Amino acid sequence: MKRKIGKILALILALAMAAAAAGCQDQTQQETGADTPPPGGSSAPAEGSPEPMELVFATHLPETAIDGASLKYFFEEVTKETGGLLTFDCSFAGALVSATNSLEAVSKGLVDIAFVPEGFFETQFYPTFVATIPYTTTSEWVTNKALHEMFETYEPFRQMCDEQGVVNLGVVAPSELSMCSSKKIETLEDLSGVKIRAMGAVNADMTKLGATPVGLQASEIYEALERKTVNAATGLPVTLAVSFKLQEIADYFIFTGYGMYTTSSIYMNKEVYNGLPEAYKQAFRTVYDRFVDEYSSEAWMGGALKDSVKAIEEAGSEIIVLSAEERARWAEKLADDTKEFVETADSYGYNGQEILETYQALVEKYAPDDIAYQLYS
Repeated sequence: MKRKIGKILALILALAMAAAAAGCQDQTQQETGADTPPPGGSSAPAEGSPEPMELVFATHLPETAIDGASLKYFFEEVTKETGGLLTFDCSFAGALVSATNSLEAVSKGLVDIAFVPEGFFETQFYPTFVATIPYTTTSEWVTNKALHEMFETYEPFRQMCDEQGVVNLGVVAPSELSMCSSKKIETLEDLSGVKIRAMGAVNADMTKLGATPVGLQASEIYEALERKTVNAATGLPVTLAVSFKLQEIADYFIFTGYGMYTTSSIYMNKEVYNGLPEAYKQAFRTVYDRFVDEYSSEAWMGGALKDSVKAIEEAGSEIIVLSAEERARWAEKLADDTKEFVETADSYGYNGQEILETYQALVEKYAPDDIAYQLYS
């Protein structure tokens, strides 16, 4: 409640300051008979231009990690795009909403915008799970471009958002799934019987591949590897694995070609979005069009992935990239995941095959222009 009151007071103050500034400018113009441009030398806003506004954004991600920092950058760029008129009160590290209540918070308008990991909301966002079918793509850039186009143009995705009372401002998928291990894993046979930390659908896939999955929080992986409670861990990107310092305890980091294990997006409350001036809506679209490329660039994810590989090698651990032939063997073991997606989507009232084919076509469309950092030859 205090945050909402503060937001309202801030908006009132901003409007009052704008009105006062306009009054001073009118008085100066009357006294000098000349137009006085605002700071920066730009011309005064045209009549009917948007008024200042502040929106509340919340995420479970820490501000200092690459994903949280990139979101902060996104909103800073929107502010710049609107000439400083649209600003954001950003809350990080679950201070305002957790990952599991992020959708409810934005749907009910408790916050204006939230970063929502769709993997926590199967019944509400199951169509997005198409991006987590193994061995579709290892590129977060391709995933982001393909899913974003579906949110923009594909009616079932738009309807899905309408039902939740939200608008998708942009997809921000993490980098591909990684695996670390105290045992060298280069083939399916090497994975057989290995006790491996996993999560969600990845847990089921590890069973299909012959491993023995163990449920653990990401923060518990280091100690589990150290105590040999597990022999390996997966279900997280390599950047997060390195942030947990798993390179200190795992001798091998394996890139299996599995691809995306989850997706996340920036969502705005639909009623709030509909009340925005068109200039502000366009600012979000313009910035995301740039951001989707910047996120995978050397400045953000590309550089972070390279830094992670360097940290692993400096710690004395070995990077293993499965061969194309071996990746094909793993993919064949998980081929039923595609059928399972279609059947589950159908059970939720969607046309699962159509969603699958639409996404696959978009992956094929964007793959030739992929700019994401890849270790695969």
